[in-house]
Amino acid sequence: MAVTANITVSFGAGSAGGGGANAHLSAEIDGRADGLNKDHIEVSADGSAGSPSFAPGDTAHFLIFKSSGVTFDTPVSSAGSISSGGGAVSVTKTEDVSFAGTNKGSLQVPTTGITETKWLGNKLGSLTVGADGTEVTASSKGVGVARVTYTCSAEPYGLTSPATLDGETDFSILVYILGHAPGDA
Repeated sequence: MAVTANITVSFGAGSAGGGGANAHLSAEIDGRADGLNKDHIEVSADGSAGSPSFAPGDTAHFLIFKSSGVTFDTPVSSAGSISSGGGAVSVTKTEDVSFAGTNKGSLQVPTTGITETKWLGNKLGSLTVGADGTEVTASSKGVGVARVTYTCSAEPYGLTSPATLDGETDFSILVYILGHAPGDA
């Protein structure tokens, strides 16, 4: 018996134009060892978190990340109920950013600040964050990988699944989030 939450994020029809070019909206299940789903995650002896798993009737918490000026409609689910988790939360992420003959790279979600950069191999200098919060620029062009730790802001939500869905106890639920980029009509 397992529940899988699928998340789909879309921008409104006007987002393909000028205002949406640098707009970002994404969502993910909260997989932090100390996050909102901590009771649904196995943590190994070294402190690393596994993937969360949920049973029918559980609440799966997810985080919505967006760039400045982006708004979104209330998330809609194919089953169960969605609740807001209150105000924004600060999340720390670490990821490897690749630079392939350039000095430009991208973070997965908009950052509110880089807290640490560790070059793995070739060192291309310090990183600065672009206006959209996801583009990072190294001091030098080249080929390199930077392990970047950064903070970001996320809006938490919870999806509470039903105990059964059309007689099934093993099912998926889709969460749909419609976003609006700055300048959307």
